[in-house]
Amino acid sequence: MQTYLITGAAQGLGKSLTTQLVQQGHQVILLDKNLKALNALYDELDSPLTSLYPMDLLGATLNDYETLQDNLQQEFGFLNGVILNAAILPAFTQMDQFDCQQWYEILQTNLNANVHLIQNTLPLLMNATGGGKLLAILDESVKKHPAYYGAYGVSKAGLEQLMITFAAEQTHSDIDAYTALLEPFATSNRGRLFPGENPMKLPMPDDIAQRILAQLLENKVHPSIQVLP
Repeated sequence: MQTYLITGAAQGLGKSLTTQLVQQGHQVILLDKNLKALNALYDELDSPLTSLYPMDLLGATLNDYETLQDNLQQEFGFLNGVILNAAILPAFTQMDQFDCQQWYEILQTNLNANVHLIQNTLPLLMNATGGGKLLAILDESVKKHPAYYGAYGVSKAGLEQLMITFAAEQTHSDIDAYTALLEPFATSNRGRLFPGENPMKLPMPDDIAQRILAQLLENKVHPSIQVLP
Protein backbone atom coordinates (compact mmCIF):
# COMPACT_ATOMS: atom_id res chain seq x y z
CA MET A 1 0.00 0.00 0.00
CA GLN A 2 1.24 3.47 -0.93
CA THR A 3 0.17 6.87 0.38
CA TYR A 4 -0.63 9.76 -1.98
CA LEU A 5 -1.64 13.38 -1.50
CA ILE A 6 -3.82 14.79 -4.29
CA THR A 7 -4.79 18.45 -4.58
CA GLY A 8 -8.08 19.32 -6.24
CA ALA A 9 -9.12 15.81 -5.27
CA ALA A 10 -12.88 16.18 -4.98
CA GLN A 11 -13.94 16.52 -8.62
CA GLY A 12 -12.86 15.91 -12.20
CA LEU A 13 -9.43 14.37 -12.70
CA GLY A 14 -8.67 14.56 -8.98
CA LYS A 15 -11.73 12.49 -8.19
CA SER A 16 -10.77 9.88 -10.80
CA LEU A 17 -7.20 9.67 -9.47
CA THR A 18 -8.46 9.30 -5.91
CA THR A 19 -11.04 6.67 -6.81
CA GLN A 20 -8.60 4.53 -8.79
CA LEU A 21 -5.90 4.70 -6.13
CA VAL A 22 -8.36 3.61 -3.45
CA GLN A 23 -9.70 0.82 -5.67
CA GLN A 24 -6.13 -0.43 -6.01
CA GLY A 25 -5.68 -0.49 -2.24
CA HIS A 26 -3.69 2.70 -1.74
CA GLN A 27 -4.18 5.40 0.87
CA VAL A 28 -5.14 8.89 -0.33
CA ILE A 29 -5.21 12.28 1.36
CA LEU A 30 -7.81 14.37 -0.47
CA LEU A 31 -6.96 18.09 -0.40
CA ASP A 32 -9.63 20.42 -1.77
CA LYS A 33 -11.42 23.66 -0.90
CA ASN A 34 -14.86 22.23 -1.71
CA LEU A 35 -15.94 20.60 1.53
CA LYS A 36 -19.31 19.52 0.14
CA ALA A 37 -17.68 17.69 -2.78
CA LEU A 38 -15.04 16.21 -0.47
CA ASN A 39 -17.68 14.79 1.84
CA ALA A 40 -19.69 13.45 -1.09
CA LEU A 41 -16.65 11.62 -2.47
CA TYR A 42 -15.73 10.36 0.99
CA ASP A 43 -19.22 8.89 1.38
CA GLU A 44 -19.15 7.48 -2.14
CA LEU A 45 -15.84 5.68 -1.61
CA ASP A 46 -16.75 4.59 1.93
CA SER A 47 -13.18 3.47 2.55
CA PRO A 48 -10.77 3.71 5.52
CA LEU A 49 -8.07 4.44 2.94
CA THR A 50 -9.28 8.03 2.45
CA SER A 51 -8.46 11.06 4.60
CA LEU A 52 -9.95 14.49 3.97
CA TYR A 53 -7.94 17.70 4.21
CA PRO A 54 -10.10 20.75 3.45
CA MET A 55 -7.84 23.63 2.39
CA ASP A 56 -8.34 26.64 0.15
CA LEU A 57 -5.07 27.21 -1.70
CA LEU A 58 -6.09 30.76 -2.55
CA GLY A 59 -6.38 31.89 1.05
CA ALA A 60 -3.87 29.54 2.67
CA THR A 61 -1.10 31.19 4.71
CA LEU A 62 2.46 30.00 5.24
CA ASN A 63 1.35 28.74 8.65
CA ASP A 64 -1.39 26.68 6.98
CA TYR A 65 1.20 24.92 4.82
CA GLU A 66 3.43 24.28 7.83
CA THR A 67 0.43 22.86 9.68
CA LEU A 68 -0.27 20.62 6.69
CA GLN A 69 3.27 19.26 6.88
CA ASP A 70 3.03 18.74 10.64
CA ASN A 71 -0.30 16.91 10.35
CA LEU A 72 0.96 14.67 7.56
CA GLN A 73 4.14 13.88 9.50
CA GLN A 74 2.19 12.96 12.61
CA GLU A 75 -0.46 10.86 10.87
CA PHE A 76 1.49 9.25 8.02
CA GLY A 77 5.20 10.00 8.39
CA PHE A 78 5.84 9.78 4.66
CA LEU A 79 4.28 10.21 1.24
CA ASN A 80 4.91 7.93 -1.73
CA GLY A 81 3.49 10.51 -4.07
CA VAL A 82 2.07 14.00 -4.43
CA ILE A 83 -0.08 14.99 -7.42
CA LEU A 84 -0.42 18.74 -7.97
CA ASN A 85 -3.77 18.86 -9.73
CA ALA A 86 -5.72 21.81 -8.27
CA ALA A 87 -6.18 24.75 -10.63
CA ILE A 88 -8.53 27.59 -11.49
CA LEU A 89 -9.63 27.77 -15.13
CA PRO A 90 -11.27 31.16 -15.79
CA ALA A 91 -13.13 32.42 -18.83
CA PHE A 92 -10.92 33.28 -21.79
CA THR A 93 -10.21 37.01 -21.64
CA GLN A 94 -8.16 39.49 -23.62
CA MET A 95 -5.12 40.68 -21.67
CA ASP A 96 -6.06 44.36 -21.50
CA GLN A 97 -9.46 43.41 -20.12
CA PHE A 98 -8.29 40.83 -17.58
CA ASP A 99 -9.46 41.57 -14.04
CA CYS A 100 -6.33 42.22 -11.97
CA GLN A 101 -7.72 40.67 -8.79
CA GLN A 102 -8.60 37.51 -10.67
CA TRP A 103 -5.11 37.47 -12.19
CA TYR A 104 -3.54 37.39 -8.72
CA GLU A 105 -5.97 34.73 -7.53
CA ILE A 106 -5.18 32.42 -10.43
CA LEU A 107 -1.42 32.83 -10.05
CA GLN A 108 -1.74 32.20 -6.32
CA THR A 109 -3.76 29.01 -6.72
CA ASN A 110 -2.20 27.55 -9.85
CA LEU A 111 1.45 28.45 -9.26
CA ASN A 112 2.43 29.99 -5.93
CA ALA A 113 0.50 27.45 -3.87
CA ASN A 114 2.43 24.66 -5.56
CA VAL A 115 5.73 26.19 -4.40
CA HIS A 116 4.51 25.97 -0.81
CA LEU A 117 3.13 22.47 -1.33
CA ILE A 118 6.44 21.25 -2.73
CA GLN A 119 8.41 22.81 0.11
CA ASN A 120 6.18 21.27 2.75
CA THR A 121 5.69 17.81 1.25
CA LEU A 122 9.29 17.25 0.15
CA PRO A 123 10.38 16.04 3.63
CA LEU A 124 7.61 13.43 3.53
CA LEU A 125 8.51 12.35 0.00
CA MET A 126 12.10 11.91 1.14
CA ASN A 127 10.90 9.71 4.02
CA ALA A 128 9.28 7.23 1.62
CA THR A 129 11.14 3.99 1.04
CA GLY A 130 12.98 4.37 -2.25
CA GLY A 131 11.96 8.02 -2.48
CA GLY A 132 8.65 9.59 -3.40
CA LYS A 133 7.16 10.86 -6.65
CA LEU A 134 5.96 14.37 -7.45
CA LEU A 135 3.74 14.97 -10.48
CA ALA A 136 2.22 18.22 -11.74
CA ILE A 137 -0.69 18.48 -14.15
CA LEU A 138 0.02 20.67 -17.20
CA ASP A 139 -2.10 21.66 -20.20
CA GLU A 140 -1.03 20.77 -23.73
CA SER A 141 -3.03 23.71 -25.11
CA VAL A 142 -0.73 26.20 -23.36
CA LYS A 143 2.27 24.90 -25.34
CA LYS A 144 0.58 26.25 -28.49
CA HIS A 145 0.78 29.80 -27.06
CA PRO A 146 -2.89 30.63 -27.66
CA ALA A 147 -4.49 34.03 -27.23
CA TYR A 148 -6.84 34.76 -24.32
CA TYR A 149 -5.40 32.16 -21.91
CA GLY A 150 -4.22 34.98 -19.65
CA ALA A 151 -3.26 34.12 -16.09
CA TYR A 152 -4.13 30.44 -16.59
CA GLY A 153 -1.62 30.08 -19.42
CA VAL A 154 1.04 31.99 -17.50
CA SER A 155 0.47 29.89 -14.39
CA LYS A 156 0.73 26.58 -16.24
CA ALA A 157 3.88 27.69 -18.06
CA GLY A 158 5.32 28.76 -14.72
CA LEU A 159 4.38 25.44 -13.13
CA GLU A 160 6.22 23.59 -15.87
CA GLN A 161 9.37 25.64 -15.23
CA LEU A 162 8.96 25.14 -11.49
CA MET A 163 8.94 21.36 -11.97
CA ILE A 164 11.96 21.47 -14.31
CA THR A 165 13.89 23.50 -11.74
CA PHE A 166 12.82 21.19 -8.91
CA ALA A 167 13.89 18.09 -10.85
CA ALA A 168 17.29 19.63 -11.65
CA GLU A 169 17.83 20.19 -7.94
CA GLN A 170 16.92 16.60 -7.05
CA THR A 171 19.38 14.76 -9.29
CA HIS A 172 21.23 13.38 -6.26
CA SER A 173 18.10 12.40 -4.33
CA ASP A 174 15.63 9.53 -4.68
CA ILE A 175 12.75 11.85 -5.58
CA ASP A 176 11.25 11.37 -9.04
CA ALA A 177 9.57 14.34 -10.72
CA TYR A 178 6.99 14.16 -13.51
CA THR A 179 4.76 16.44 -15.53
CA ALA A 180 1.58 15.29 -17.24
CA LEU A 181 1.09 17.37 -20.40
CA LEU A 182 -2.56 16.60 -21.00
CA GLU A 183 -4.73 17.04 -24.05
CA PRO A 184 -8.28 18.41 -23.63
CA PHE A 185 -10.52 16.01 -21.72
CA ALA A 186 -14.12 16.09 -20.55
CA THR A 187 -14.72 18.04 -17.34
CA SER A 188 -17.44 20.37 -16.10
CA ASN A 189 -14.98 23.29 -16.29
CA ARG A 190 -14.24 22.60 -19.94
CA GLY A 191 -17.92 22.22 -20.67
CA ARG A 192 -18.49 25.67 -19.20
CA LEU A 193 -15.87 27.23 -21.48
CA PHE A 194 -16.73 25.20 -24.58
CA PRO A 195 -20.52 24.68 -24.36
CA GLY A 196 -20.80 23.65 -28.01
CA GLU A 197 -18.19 20.89 -27.72
CA ASN A 198 -19.32 17.26 -27.62
CA PRO A 199 -17.69 15.81 -24.46
CA MET A 200 -18.19 12.28 -25.78
CA LYS A 201 -15.46 12.98 -28.35
CA LEU A 202 -12.94 13.75 -25.60
CA PRO A 203 -11.08 11.43 -23.23
CA MET A 204 -12.76 10.99 -19.86
CA PRO A 205 -11.02 11.87 -16.57
CA ASP A 206 -10.95 8.15 -15.75
CA ASP A 207 -8.91 7.49 -18.89
CA ILE A 208 -6.42 10.23 -18.00
CA ALA A 209 -6.15 9.03 -14.40
CA GLN A 210 -5.48 5.46 -15.52
CA ARG A 211 -2.64 6.71 -17.73
CA ILE A 212 -1.06 8.75 -14.95
CA LEU A 213 -1.26 6.01 -12.35
CA ALA A 214 0.14 3.43 -14.76
CA GLN A 215 3.26 5.60 -14.95
CA LEU A 216 3.50 6.30 -11.23
CA LEU A 217 2.68 2.83 -9.95
CA GLU A 218 3.88 0.55 -12.75
CA ASN A 219 6.39 2.67 -14.70
CA LYS A 220 4.31 2.25 -17.87
CA VAL A 221 5.48 4.96 -20.24
CA HIS A 222 3.03 7.27 -22.01
CA PRO A 223 4.02 10.14 -24.33
CA SER A 224 2.04 12.67 -22.31
CA ILE A 225 3.88 11.87 -19.06
CA GLN A 226 7.35 13.37 -18.87
CA VAL A 227 9.91 11.92 -16.48
CA LEU A 228 12.04 14.94 -15.65
CA PRO A 229 15.81 14.43 -15.55
